[in-house]
Formats: sequence, C-alpha cells, structure tokens
Amino acid sequence: MHRVPRHRESSQAGQDQLIRPQEPSTSGQGSPPPSPPPPPADPPQFSPALISRLSSPHEPAPPTSSTDDIVRRRLAAESAHLRSQEAEILHSISAALEKENLDRERPGMSSHVLGRDIDEIREKVERMREKKNNESEGVRLARQGVEQCYLTHGDKPLDCWKQVEAFKAEVAKLEQAFVKSLQ
Repeated sequence: MHRVPRHRESSQAGQDQLIRPQEPSTSGQGSPPPSPPPPPADPPQFSPALISRLSSPHEPAPPTSSTDDIVRRRLAAESAHLRSQEAEILHSISAALEKENLDRERPGMSSHVLGRDIDEIREKVERMREKKNNESEGVRLARQGVEQCYLTHGDKPLDCWKQVEAFKAEVAKLEQAFVKSLQ
C-alpha cells in the first residue's frame, strides 16, 4: 500500500469537497487536465476568545451598569405595585370600619336625636312639677279632707271611705289630664 503524507491527505480531502465546473473538452484535442491548486501553507489561526464566544449558546452578559439599571427599574416597579396594594387595603379597611360604625349608630341613636329627646323629657318633667305645685283646687281640697278625717277618726280609719273615694276621683281626673298633655 502506498502512503501519502498527511498534509496531502487533508489537502486531498479538501479537493474532494470542491466541485469545479468541467471545462468543455473538444474531441480530438488532448489537452491536459487542469492542475489542482496548491495546498495552503499554514491553516488559519483563530483566537481562543473568538472560539469560546462562537461556541457559547447564549448571548454575552450585558455590562454591569445596565444590569444595575434593570434591577433598579424592577425594584421601583415592585415598590409602586406594593404601594398601590397597600392603598387598596387601607381603603377597604376604612370602608369596612365606616360601615361598622354606621351599623352601630341606628337612625334614632345619633347624639343630636338623643339630645333632642332628653330636652323633650326635661320639658315634660318640668310641666309635671308645675302641675304638682299648682295642683287643682279639687285635688287639694280632697287631700285635705282625707287628712282631716284620719286625724279625727284615728282609731276608726274605715269611716273615711267617702273622703278617700273623692280623693281618688280627683287624682284620676288629674292623671287623665296629664296623659292627654303628653300625647
């Protein structure tokens, strides 16, 4: 077997890969076939940085300053998002508390309404006191009649039944008048 030097094998393989157009041959002319190109003296050299950059599957990392900018923007966006969530939560809490306070305060239980009711009751009490102090002549006379009867018949109080009935009738009239004044 005949051995060809190595550099010739690689150049031979390179020639096998090249496809050259055939020159038209004329019949009867015996032109010699074209000669192959000379093999390259030295193969091309590439730097290791270029080889590693071309062989890496991802893009090169951006400079540090742009990474910092990206991080700052993301932090600012997240901070704004958290602030908006906080504002929504505070709004919902205040709305719930306001609703709870309104539920506690029934329509008739506000301080203004209670103050007005208290004033009305005071006026009624004052009118009652005035009426008591200015009790009708009939009630006053009936009361005095009962007192006088008990003093004179201390040992027989059942003898004062007529005076007691007259007093009860006068008091009933006064009570009816009082109830009508409240209505």
